[in-house]
Amino acid sequence: MDIKKLSLDEKIGQMIMAGFPSKYFDDHFMRLVREYNVGNIDLFGRNIGSIRETVSLTHDIQENMIENMGIPAFIGMDQEGGMVSRIKEGAAFFPGNMAFGAANIKGGTFEEGRIIGEVLRNMGINLDIAPVLDVNCNPENPIIGTRSYGDNPLKVASLGVDFIKGIQSRNVLSAAKHFPGHGDTSADTHLSMPYISYGMDRLNKVELYPFRKAVNAGVDGIMTAHIVYTALEDKGLPATLSYNILTRLLREEMNFKGIIITDCMEMDAIARNYGIEKASVMAVKAGADMICISHHLDVQIKSIDAIKNAVLKGDIAEDRIDDSVQRIVDMKNKYNILKNPFPDIKKAEASLENSVYLNFSREISQKSITLVKDDNNLIPLKGDGIVSIAPEPLSLTGVEDEEKRKYAFSYAVKEKFGGKAFIIPLNPEMDLIQKISAECKDAFRVVIGTYNANSNPGQLELIDKIKKCNKNVIAVILRSPYDLLSIHGISTCVCTYEYTPNSVSSVLKVLDGEIKPSGNLPINIF
Repeated sequence: MDIKKLSLDEKIGQMIMAGFPSKYFDDHFMRLVREYNVGNIDLFGRNIGSIRETVSLTHDIQENMIENMGIPAFIGMDQEGGMVSRIKEGAAFFPGNMAFGAANIKGGTFEEGRIIGEVLRNMGINLDIAPVLDVNCNPENPIIGTRSYGDNPLKVASLGVDFIKGIQSRNVLSAAKHFPGHGDTSADTHLSMPYISYGMDRLNKVELYPFRKAVNAGVDGIMTAHIVYTALEDKGLPATLSYNILTRLLREEMNFKGIIITDCMEMDAIARNYGIEKASVMAVKAGADMICISHHLDVQIKSIDAIKNAVLKGDIAEDRIDDSVQRIVDMKNKYNILKNPFPDIKKAEASLENSVYLNFSREISQKSITLVKDDNNLIPLKGDGIVSIAPEPLSLTGVEDEEKRKYAFSYAVKEKFGGKAFIIPLNPEMDLIQKISAECKDAFRVVIGTYNANSNPGQLELIDKIKKCNKNVIAVILRSPYDLLSIHGISTCVCTYEYTPNSVSSVLKVLDGEIKPSGNLPINIF
């Protein structure tokens, strides 16, 4: 395609990836496409309905894109697996990265990528903003955690590259994230700006290592991080806005040829410190090809206008715009989007319900369950008088969709083994702690599911009260294995790495003795 035939408005539109609020082609989306020539769409859980609704949506997106300017869209989403998955049903829904790190099945992430790629492409989704290549080596990281494969850069690189190869083999572009690395922060970029002050030796060995391997392996998309890296940028700019990081390091030194996509510009790390419209211009100048603005129409319009005004004033050369647009259009051609952008409902339904794919997902989940210790041989769980306790799975970060289905690990334990079950808040108060611990005093076994207890002291207080009156306690770590750092004096600990129906089913089979736990901790705790 000859991009010289495109107007400036059309070219800028190709550099925007926008979100909208509905499960259907609404007025918000219509304005973006027909008035502002937006060329790419980011889908969230709010956009995903039934498979037929989702396929209808992606079909309508492409039909309107083609009608408006003749170029189909990149339609993307965060389908990482585990807690950050926009599609939570069928073969597209896999365990998260740390579960794969624990299961440690050779070729497992390649097969995951291949399956997810097939399902997504059949549904009309051609861009997966995954995998997470962050090396999670900070126990207090509030946003990455189990989204990472672990704390070993070599393992993160190996598993991530396999996923990339698998998904790109099915004509779905992979956008690895969050460059140059988000694994050693104690702040969430949805809320504030993290700083990383390590020197280049450390950055090359840890943070940058998986991204270098991914670039060398042919990843075609990389998403930026809203994080300041003092060794890489002397002006105090976050990576998303840094020419030194995006152009000099990633594009020139690392020789990355693909599309650089920003993380959402509406996150507070950017919005509060720079303003979204100003930052959108700065990101283009830094070398970003695609500006992601995921939520609000007024902000999307103002940012598009700001980029256009910067070009008209000469603050951004039109050649700079042309470079990105050519790269984007070429990538759409490479992934066969220009010729074949539409979903296939029959193939989508068949792949989403493919029993081989579903069984593989369950296998990974089961093999990820990690028995950290069982000093008093409390597993298998047999006998009467069992008390089970757990919160419900709640959204803990800005990247997660709210759970649509309400379920609790404690009720699943009760259904399988009998006894009493309690649902607790993330941070239970003392009156509830006293009430539940009293119920545990004479219990045959107490099964307590923790959900990021390391940042919710009420859960830790409850465990402490229970263990003082009952020694037969099984702690099931339903998400972050770093909870182990805060749980002491418990004889039996099991890690699941995520709180999903799959992981609950898998850990129940371990507690029942139906399967032997074979997972290994993908992080160094002890």
